[in-house]
Amino acid sequence: MQKLIFVGLMVASFFANASEWTKGEIRRIDIDNKKVTIKHEEIKSLDMPPMSMVFNVDNSETLKGLKPGDQIEFTADQKSGKLYVKQIKQLQ
Repeated sequence: MQKLIFVGLMVASFFANASEWTKGEIRRIDIDNKKVTIKHEEIKSLDMPPMSMVFNVDNSETLKGLKPGDQIEFTADQKSGKLYVKQIKQLQ
């Protein structure tokens, strides 16, 4: 029974930390500093209302092919007090 409870808690923890896709618009790209400004919808996982926000990226390659005005979907996370875009895809 304890193993079943433990497994249940692990699964619940995974889904609680899973990032959801959020829609937004690229406002500014700073490839040299690995930053992107996105005007985005609410990000529930970060308890963040709709706004424009500067996000970091781990790798500047993530921003290649994107330009201001592009409509996107992205996932974001917070680590070490900074906001990061984890995944990003351009909408057609």
